[in-house]
Amino acid sequence: MCEIQRAEITLVKLVQQMEFNSEIKDLSCKGMVNPQSKIRNLSPFLDSENVLRVGGRLAHSKLCFDKKHQIILPNNHRLTNLILEMTHKRHLHVGPQTLLSIVRQRFWPLNGRNMCRKLVNNCIICFKAKPVTCSQIMGQLPAERISQSFPFNKVGIDFCGHFWIKHPNQRKGVLNKVYVCIFVCMVTKACHLEIVTDLSSEAFIAALKRFFSRRGKSERIFSDNATNFVGTQLELKRLREIMSNCVSNLSKFLCEERVEWSFIPPRAPNHGGWSESRQISPQACNG
Repeated sequence: MCEIQRAEITLVKLVQQMEFNSEIKDLSCKGMVNPQSKIRNLSPFLDSENVLRVGGRLAHSKLCFDKKHQIILPNNHRLTNLILEMTHKRHLHVGPQTLLSIVRQRFWPLNGRNMCRKLVNNCIICFKAKPVTCSQIMGQLPAERISQSFPFNKVGIDFCGHFWIKHPNQRKGVLNKVYVCIFVCMVTKACHLEIVTDLSSEAFIAALKRFFSRRGKSERIFSDNATNFVGTQLELKRLREIMSNCVSNLSKFLCEERVEWSFIPPRAPNHGGWSESRQISPQACNG
């Protein structure tokens, strides 16, 4: 084993003499490399065996000497490629990031990230074993998203939170838990926020009334299958049945102006991207 290590150090010294001759001379004479050197940022130095190594601030670390001060290897050299290839095979064809991490425990190849990526991409075994990633073929956009209409005529609804707020009129500064109801226009992507005190159907109906008062009545509403939304839809259906017994004019008006409620498929959040993406901005204000 000692003979292999000595042979390895001898090969490294020969390669460094060919590739970093000027840097080695500067370190031997001046103790520092030329400012124009390509390894200047590595703070190189020569060890007791005149091997060019990476400097740094880990002198007092308990790591071994090779991990603290790696041996510098040139870019795209035959010896560097052989060391990378040997490490790649010895560790069962690891990926480029893991390969670079393992190699840097003793060596520091210049431009090592690109070299590891190139070696893994050219490896026949890795190419054959690389799984083919598949992507879902997205369906057609719904008509509500690509048909012209006035803002908030067709909206998607979702909740985010909870958030803690402090009432300005309370001297003790008691924190109250609230949620944010997000109304997203399906056409213009405009966003309207309403604060609700809880996730009950009554609180959501109050928020829906405030939204209609501010933006006008929507023709169609989309939401997921949350229990408060389902309860609201059932409540609206019950109210519609009660009001249908009123005078014919009012019944006709409700039939013409009623809001159609639609739910996305269960356990299919990819159908609600229009509202999920709008939850980032309110949640960023929580911190």
